[in-house]
Amino acid sequence: MSLLLLLLMTMVPQENLEFPHPEFVLKCYPETVMPGDMLYFTIVAKNPHAKSIYITDSFILCTNDIQIRLKDSENQTQRLLFEGPALDFSRFLQPAEIKSGDSRVIAVAAINVLPLEDLKKPFWEKHLENLSSSGTKFSFCATLTPYLSVDEYGTDCDGGLTFTLETPLVMKPRQEKEMALIRKCYDETPKELFPTPYGRREPQRKIPSAKRLRLPNIIVKGEKVPQSQFALSDNHYPAYPNAPETWQGWKELEENLTPSTMRDEIRFTRILIQYCDTEDEGVLKELKDWFADMNEVQRSVLVKRTRNQSKMYEAVKEFDTALLEWEKEHLRNKGLIE
Repeated sequence: MSLLLLLLMTMVPQENLEFPHPEFVLKCYPETVMPGDMLYFTIVAKNPHAKSIYITDSFILCTNDIQIRLKDSENQTQRLLFEGPALDFSRFLQPAEIKSGDSRVIAVAAINVLPLEDLKKPFWEKHLENLSSSGTKFSFCATLTPYLSVDEYGTDCDGGLTFTLETPLVMKPRQEKEMALIRKCYDETPKELFPTPYGRREPQRKIPSAKRLRLPNIIVKGEKVPQSQFALSDNHYPAYPNAPETWQGWKELEENLTPSTMRDEIRFTRILIQYCDTEDEGVLKELKDWFADMNEVQRSVLVKRTRNQSKMYEAVKEFDTALLEWEKEHLRNKGLIE
């Protein structure tokens, strides 16, 4: 798997002196995926102006703050939705300053390409049948709707602008035995355990199955706990009832998959389960060594998911370099960083 980052910068108009706009940079990893893979991405806002600019302090992924789509060569698109609760989000707008020449991370996230529950959607059925062995070309698109302010108090905000970033993405076929495993996972998952699209006009997010999130199906120190304590709620590769119950079962699954970010997610989940079950310091070393060699975008996303396991976070927090400001404050309050 290539370690090249695909980088695309979107230039924005700069003639509006009241609301000088940032430039946005989208970084994605990997550049080539297979069905079921996780795509990791970061978005950075840069200030090219001679004075400070102010932007939303945080972006909520399961709203229209950031909309993700995959576009094919015929300009047909498929929305990729994050999971989140069935409620309307409100926020206190606290603009964050970006000084002249500085940059600010505004999003660090991952999304399945393709989500297991979308396997039978027409867009995916068409492309899965016709994936080229040399790779089929798509565009990964992120549309941002930031709030821009003239000052740090947010006294005058412009929230009506949108910025679309695109970067090329190639999808290659997965081995047939692995596609058979994906189809088996889909067929054997009760449909009420899949998330439900939510939104009045166009779905903004998926509502996770409350039942699945509570199901105790992973054995740790002799007791069953929900898989949601270890893996992303919106990653169903695999989820109940297809997930192994023990870390040994996760390791066997990991070892039987082609190198890919789908396998990386399974390895990461196995490491979390194994350490919680055994408290083996060697598992922490494995995690740290793996992170040291990992692509920076993927590492930025995965290190965030160790924060609920303090011993694991202590082992790898040196790699947590793409922190949002509110995340820094949260980690300081927990005593995990200074």
